[in-house]
Amino acid sequence: MPTSVLLDTGVISHSEFAEFTAKELPVRWAGRSSVSKIYGLKRKPPARDEDYQKQMEAMFTVGRMIREGKIAAYTYVELEFERFRGRVEVQEFNALRGCTIHKCDPAIRRSQFVGTTDFQAFIAKGGRKDRRSGAPLGEENQTTFLKWLYGLDKELVDALVDHASVIGLNQFEIDSLRDLEWFQLVCKRSRSPENYPDVFHLWTAERNRLDTFLTLEKKLPNLVDQVRNEKRCGISVSTQVLRPLALLEKLGVAGPDPVPIEIDRFYNLYQH
Repeated sequence: MPTSVLLDTGVISHSEFAEFTAKELPVRWAGRSSVSKIYGLKRKPPARDEDYQKQMEAMFTVGRMIREGKIAAYTYVELEFERFRGRVEVQEFNALRGCTIHKCDPAIRRSQFVGTTDFQAFIAKGGRKDRRSGAPLGEENQTTFLKWLYGLDKELVDALVDHASVIGLNQFEIDSLRDLEWFQLVCKRSRSPENYPDVFHLWTAERNRLDTFLTLEKKLPNLVDQVRNEKRCGISVSTQVLRPLALLEKLGVAGPDPVPIEIDRFYNLYQH
C-alpha cells in the first residue's frame, strides 16, 4: 500500500532545479568573426540555508518513489491556484518529472461561497505580500475566505448545513463543516491569518485521510507538534506533517539519491 502524500506548493516549485540561460560563442563565417548566442539550462543557485537545500535535493528521491508507486502523490484545487501565481515550470531536471499526481477534494470548495469573473482576484492569496504590493483585494481571495471560515460560530455552521443543497455543498463538505472546529482550533494556535492557507491544506489532507502533508517549511510541523502536545486540545491530528528528509527516513530510505544536475555546468538544450 503506497504512502499517500499531499504535496505543498513549495515542494513542487522547488523540485525545479534548472533555469534558462544563454552563453555567447565566437563564430567565424565567410571570413568574418561574429558572436552566436546559444540557449540552454543551468542549475539554480543554492538556497542560503544548507538544510533547506538538502530538503529540496531530497525531492529527487521522493520523485523516484512516486514513479515507483511507493508514494501516492496528491494535490488539490487551492494548491493549484497557488501555483498559478508563479511562473512557467522548467521540466528538464525537475525532481517530479514523470510523476503522477492525483487530485483530492478540498475540505470545502471556496467557489461555492465566492462568485466572481475576476480569475486573478480569485487566485490571489490576499496576504501580507499582496497588501504591500498595493494589489486590489476584494472578498474573493484565499485568505479572506479562510478568515471567514475561522470566524463562523456554531449557529452559522448549522445554518449552512441546513441550506447545503441550496449552496450546492456535497456530503464531504457538509461533514467538513461539522468538523470545522478542527480547522478553527489549529488556526487559532497558528496566531496569524498568514498561516491559515497552510492549516487549510493540512485540514484537507486530514479530511481525505492522507498519511502525510509534505512541506519544506518548519513552521507547520512545529505547530502540529504543539497541538499534539496539548493535554486538553480536543482534536487529534492523524496526518503527519513532514519535510522530505523526514519522509524518506520514515519510509526507511538510507540516503537521498544524487542530484542529476551539476553546479556551474551549461546544458545545451539540444545536446545534453
